[in-house]
Amino acid sequence: MKASNVPTLKGGQMITLAYFIGILVLLFIVYKVLQKFGLIKTSAEKKALNVQQTAITTMRDEDIFDPYFIKDNKAGYTLLGTKADVYANDIHDSIYGFLKFGTNFEKIFSTFGKMQCKYNVSETALAYVIDFEGRDMRADLLNNLSDQHIADLMAMIHKLPDKA
Repeated sequence: MKASNVPTLKGGQMITLAYFIGILVLLFIVYKVLQKFGLIKTSAEKKALNVQQTAITTMRDEDIFDPYFIKDNKAGYTLLGTKADVYANDIHDSIYGFLKFGTNFEKIFSTFGKMQCKYNVSETALAYVIDFEGRDMRADLLNNLSDQHIADLMAMIHKLPDKA
């Protein structure tokens, strides 16, 4: 039988191929380690980070977190004063909790989930300022919620209608 025309690798070529494969494996391991420490981000992580940063910027710029926004737009005024006070107290207690230890994220989301429209957020922010001696609800939320929690909260608020 005649030998096939398939080229064979010689000893030097085999070593070169082994080094090349080894370098690729080493680069992959270094990539995974850097990714684990957060020095390299995947496209999904970059997209999630972008969503979170957009939510934070939106929360800072959003008029509905301005406690005095409701005074200029009384047409949307729907909550009773006591209900806004209850919501403000719930949010404050959720942020500062027992002995100022830990934030109760579930209670914050539950409180915002009870709101019927975006104006209710402003009413609650106004009650928050009044009840807690000038404290800003938006600032307290920004300081105590993670970026992901802020993104989730803003998504919840943006689903609310403008007026009840």
